[in-house]
Amino acid sequence: MNKYVLSLKDLGQGDLDRCGGKAAGLGELIRIGVRVPGGFCIVGDALSYLVETNGLGGQIASLAASLNFDDYHAVEQNTGTIRSLIASAKIPDDLERELRDRYRGLVTEAQKYVAVRSSVGVKHSSVSSFPGMMDTYHYVLGEDQVVEKIRECWASLWTARAAYARQRQKIAHENGVIAPIVQLMVHSEMAGVLFTANPITKNTGEIVIESNWGLGESVVSGKSMNDFFALDKATLAVKQRRIVEKTVMVTMDDHGSGRTERPVPANRAKEPSLSDAQVAELCTAGKRIEDHFGFNVDVEWAFQDKILYILQARKIRNLGETPQTKTHAKN
Repeated sequence: MNKYVLSLKDLGQGDLDRCGGKAAGLGELIRIGVRVPGGFCIVGDALSYLVETNGLGGQIASLAASLNFDDYHAVEQNTGTIRSLIASAKIPDDLERELRDRYRGLVTEAQKYVAVRSSVGVKHSSVSSFPGMMDTYHYVLGEDQVVEKIRECWASLWTARAAYARQRQKIAHENGVIAPIVQLMVHSEMAGVLFTANPITKNTGEIVIESNWGLGESVVSGKSMNDFFALDKATLAVKQRRIVEKTVMVTMDDHGSGRTERPVPANRAKEPSLSDAQVAELCTAGKRIEDHFGFNVDVEWAFQDKILYILQARKIRNLGETPQTKTHAKN
């Protein structure tokens, strides 16, 4: 059995160190019966294995040690060199064979696309995410493209923005973990984010949803105008419902591989992206996830063929304590 590739269903919160927060969280969601797209995780040690077998450890360590964070151009240059070393390194035969075997075992003719996503963390630490630091690749097709995107995922541990993030948090670069995830692609009709506390007012008695047509990338990136819903957490009564004219969405590109931005069709621009029933279903799922983890959660979700999929759940950042009413037992 290969020790570098694990099914998401076999992961849980005990795997933060080797699989990062996203993968560990998805495994935990699967354990409690939440619908998560099937997939697998390439554990953090796989990158170390790649670096070791290619004899790159000393060179990468030297470049990392020389980073001068007062000189952005030099940081960009040196991290770019590290990314190039990783991207051009030969993947050990046993690891590449396992990656290809796992991919073939995951996809079918009906579900042939996958997403390749980065799951990050820090060794010997509770830090389990760096929001916005790493990339996700959608509509990846075929073994060769999957391997290529896994390489890009590994290399993204060394983007300049990721290096600066570690430096700001006083995290040693060698303790950074990146564990790529390969999951079946959800070809979503609508998607977005849900918060089990209002991230603006910090009211933990509210649930907030933002949604748009297509993939959730338009919502997460902040590039779109989104429908907005605020509900009372205890009763799920709608406190605010704002349907906007949505102008941009993210979908599969014209080549049938990868994603692109498109204008929202005129007949859908002013239509609600979620039905009342879908809003209620999302809120119920959000409360269930919050109950399990014991803290307010930020959830990425998508609907395909009227079926809800959860793509990520993590603790809401910078929420803090608030004197406002807390109606939820776990808060």
